[in-house]
Amino acid sequence: MAIDLDQIRKNYESFEDYKIEHLAKNEAGSLRPEVVPILKEEIRKRGLDSNLIIGIESQTKELTEAELNELKSKIAKLACPECGQHHTPLTGIIIREVKSIVVITQYKKTPVILCPTCAQKKRKDAMISTALLGWWGIPSGIFQTLHALISSLTDNKKRDIISDSILTQFAIINIGEIRTNWDKENELVDFVRHKNNTN
Repeated sequence: MAIDLDQIRKNYESFEDYKIEHLAKNEAGSLRPEVVPILKEEIRKRGLDSNLIIGIESQTKELTEAELNELKSKIAKLACPECGQHHTPLTGIIIREVKSIVVITQYKKTPVILCPTCAQKKRKDAMISTALLGWWGIPSGIFQTLHALISSLTDNKKRDIISDSILTQFAIINIGEIRTNWDKENELVDFVRHKNNTN
């Protein structure tokens, strides 16, 4: 099915800057190849951050292993989004937490990226919360609480594998945002913090 490039151009012209920036950082990889130059043209025409074009290009080409490792290394070297320290590389962990109220049980499994100290504190807090609040749900609360606590302990034994998997997924999914803000550490730290809080 043919697409109307003139209509797309008009649509982009009518978008506010934040929407163009969002497209460039997060959706360029899913755009049809003939639409990408229109988006780039709109960014140039508005005088928006030229790094947005780098973000677009990184989403529209195949990612090599070396590029993926570079993205993961960039994230790992950021300041911790929780404590702000640079003392150790960031790590990816899974936070498992169960909360129950009589017949309702909620099991959250959240990937986050933090320094090892903050990661262990967050995991410990989640385990305490789960032990205190998870088992109240009948009947699944008890089983899900046990599963979450045992899985948290098991996760700790394979933390390097889990961390690499979380950093890899984060880098691939958010490549546009990372490349756009490559030289803006505060922006990237804020972005990781936002993702940690919204997962």
